[in-house]
Amino acid sequence: MPRSPAITERELQIANVLRPLGTSPLTRDQALMASNLLNVHWTHVYRLRKRFLASPVVSSVVPRKTDRKPGPRLDPDVESIVQKALHLWLPKQRQLAHPLLDLGTEIKRRCKAEKVKSPSRNTVAGRWAVYREEQAALLAKDPAAQKAPGNFNAKSLLDIVQIDHTQADAFVVDPWFRRTIGRPWLTLAIDITSRCVVGCYVGMERLNAGTVALLLSRIALPKAPWLKTLGVEAAWPMQGIPKILHLDNAAEFKSKALKAGCAQYGIDLMYRPVGRPHFGGHIERLNRTLM
Repeated sequence: MPRSPAITERELQIANVLRPLGTSPLTRDQALMASNLLNVHWTHVYRLRKRFLASPVVSSVVPRKTDRKPGPRLDPDVESIVQKALHLWLPKQRQLAHPLLDLGTEIKRRCKAEKVKSPSRNTVAGRWAVYREEQAALLAKDPAAQKAPGNFNAKSLLDIVQIDHTQADAFVVDPWFRRTIGRPWLTLAIDITSRCVVGCYVGMERLNAGTVALLLSRIALPKAPWLKTLGVEAAWPMQGIPKILHLDNAAEFKSKALKAGCAQYGIDLMYRPVGRPHFGGHIERLNRTLM
């Protein structure tokens, strides 16, 4: 047998107001009086009474549930584009500083190519929220999700230094025509023990073996001469050779040059598991804060 819908005090109140009205045609004055008692619009009283007369029981006025997903309905072609971008394009992207902005841009590009009207930003945000909830539910069912990710036992300064990079939330333009050149890449290094930033690098090119070497030199050497060339007067005393570099699995962090250089100075390389960003939570949190 089907389960009866849950009845609350609200449904009992509605039934107590509608039942004395009988089955005769409802007048405007009666509808207004009922609307005042129920604190609803008077036109809604007619809809409630129609359902109550069809089945004069309290459960007939329980709000109906729908399986429709939140957000406005879209044209089937547009909905297909949105879902493909969410389930096929988005999971393949890495280092997205602003996933919602980049997702909206990709959907607009695909809609323009198909010559259909692209959805609004709010619609894309709603679909993205539903997608994240679905992914979170899937991850919660994974047995590995029940295990705590653990923590680092860094007791001394420079025991473990995490390095990561992301595109900055800014556009560089040329000084003459103000045309966009691109978004710079920001690379940061943070000491796990002190939570201090021990090095940084900003450049237009994506991180490679050369920029990693420059970053490591800034970690190890005094920063006063470099800051002086920039015209910056600030105290940045953090310096030294780290014992362990904690890195993701990007190609520039697995180059032979980096491994050989680190081995020369006794620096161990530690790589976090693929697809597990929480293993680099310190640097990931710093990146998000700066963005």
